[in-house]
Amino acid sequence: MTPGPWWARTRTTGGADPAHAGPSRRGFLGMTAALALGGTGLLTACSGGDSGARVADRHKDGVLRIGVAAAPSNLNPLDSGAEVTRWIAEAVMESLYAYDDQLNSVPLLADGEPQISADQLTWTIRLKTGITWHNGAPFTADDVVATLVHMLDLSAGSEWITYMLGYVQSFEKADDRTVRIVLAKPYGLLRSHLTNLPVTHKDFVTRKDTMMGTGPYKLDTYVPGQSFTMSRFDAYHGGQFRAPFADVPGGAAFKGIEYTVFTDGNTRAISLKQGKIDLITSPAQTTVQKLKEAKELAVTSTVAPLDVLTYVLVAREPFSDENFRKAVAHSMDRDGVLQRVYGGRGTPGQGPIGPGELGHDQALSVYPATPDLAKAKEFLAKATTAKRDFTLTVGASQTARDIAQVLVAGWAKIGLNVRIEQLAGGPWSNKWLSRDYDMLMNTFSSGFTSGPANYLTLAPASSTNVLACGYKNPEVDKAIDTVWQATDPAERTAALRTVDRILAEDAVIFPPLYPELVVAQRTELSPVNPAQLKICRLAPHTLRFTG
Repeated sequence: MTPGPWWARTRTTGGADPAHAGPSRRGFLGMTAALALGGTGLLTACSGGDSGARVADRHKDGVLRIGVAAAPSNLNPLDSGAEVTRWIAEAVMESLYAYDDQLNSVPLLADGEPQISADQLTWTIRLKTGITWHNGAPFTADDVVATLVHMLDLSAGSEWITYMLGYVQSFEKADDRTVRIVLAKPYGLLRSHLTNLPVTHKDFVTRKDTMMGTGPYKLDTYVPGQSFTMSRFDAYHGGQFRAPFADVPGGAAFKGIEYTVFTDGNTRAISLKQGKIDLITSPAQTTVQKLKEAKELAVTSTVAPLDVLTYVLVAREPFSDENFRKAVAHSMDRDGVLQRVYGGRGTPGQGPIGPGELGHDQALSVYPATPDLAKAKEFLAKATTAKRDFTLTVGASQTARDIAQVLVAGWAKIGLNVRIEQLAGGPWSNKWLSRDYDMLMNTFSSGFTSGPANYLTLAPASSTNVLACGYKNPEVDKAIDTVWQATDPAERTAALRTVDRILAEDAVIFPPLYPELVVAQRTELSPVNPAQLKICRLAPHTLRFTG
């Protein structure tokens, strides 16, 4: 078969080289000290010259090695659409439909297009035959129904419930190869969700310690918080990719894929430069320029649905006061976050919908890039709440903390005392779901739940949503209903723009910026697919070693 349009491929074969592990404790301490003295120049100093021969030797084992910034505490991708989980799951889990390179939704586990009743309330989906799970069990309608039922189980804590609750009436198994979805009312977003929701084996829907999928790679082992090891699944979709290094688009070119967690961005960059790993996510902004200058490396930065989720709880003080909200929004140091945390790779924020997402309005301009302290103090003077402090609850990543520190310093200039509360994924989500926060912030790749759009971040603005933040605006509720229900893309886009503008103007959801998605890789690896990257996918199973 012919190669895809964005890369060329070659094959390598041979033995193994275990030299892919992260730096030793002594080496790490030495690098830390050098960084304190010399900054990112360490990338050049530690490279040891041309690493091409060493990399070629390592590639003989046929293992793709990826460095990521964090690891999920919960491995179940039915519970979270965050990139920390889904990047690990990409080659393991599959959905009923998938995106092609034009971002059209096409059948994957489904056998063709759904049959939709005239009243739009019943969707009947046939499933492909000859597909097996990694444990050898056949893929059937029971698995799809179990996945969908888990998603709507309130006790499961799946973020997918925010999409389906109120719209889906029942899931039914018509026969072993057919699933029927019955809706309470027309739901235009259902196809989008079926294109993004991973399907898992019926006996694994509640498991948080493993993944059971139908993808071209299976999860073999993992060390919590450190590494994930996968091997090629030779029975993938009936075994058509059984031959070693099968030259098939979307097939299994590598014998295995390994993910290693490097929480320190400099360590990720050094490991890439030294050829110990092939690709890294989220390179630290202090390292990007040096990575770009290295001839053996390539850096890709693209506009994508990468969000800095930023909500306030309108249901209680101080953010129940609209003037207080606007004072906080006008004194937000957007450009400070953009420059100091993201190295200028992104756009200052306004409303919840960024430039990589459906419905973005480039002309929307409510807030300045640099704080307007005079206007912020005017709003603060009009605020009736006596509170002049609040807690900013952020995720566990260093990036989230860096963003918070820049913002807190800016808010202090108008006399606000802001505490930073940093929580891991589970506790952070519990705060979110229980609405026990003042301002909530985290980074999130919405492309994994919505493709080229952003729906989850709008949920708290709907007065009836399970994530409702206490904001009540009939015009917003009506527009969000249109977003969920419309089948006409133009109608949905117009409604998204309405929601985006109002939520920005009312200072309910106002992210500091829209960052670009950045990855860096060895040039011996075929380039990441730009079309898939625009929906946050690395698609590692489609890459190849090229030299």
